[in-house]
Amino acid sequence: MLPKRILIAEDDPAQGEIFAKFAMLKGYDVVVVNDGVDLLKVAAAERFDLIVTDLSMPDLDGASATEIMKLQDNATPVIALTAHSPYELQLVQNTFTKIFYKPCDYNDLFGYVELLLKQ
Repeated sequence: MLPKRILIAEDDPAQGEIFAKFAMLKGYDVVVVNDGVDLLKVAAAERFDLIVTDLSMPDLDGASATEIMKLQDNATPVIALTAHSPYELQLVQNTFTKIFYKPCDYNDLFGYVELLLKQ
């Protein structure tokens, strides 16, 4: 059986690397991009079981990229990571499968990921 694939969009290289290492230790195949434009390109070119995106990124934010993917009929679940407050995200909260607030506990995040990808 092939490992589940996760696409990570994170503009902070250190955060992206930490997240990727944690995901690989859990047995996932991981691709990391650093902005919303690359997120769209890679998501259109390859198949992923899950997308995790930062919301605040240069060129194209994670919420806009997710909305565009939905318009393109990409039904891949998307988890958002953000430092914004829940109040600031009222307009986009239904865009995502789930939102985790930074700093997030990677054990909680991957507990949710594991439940989501077992479906």
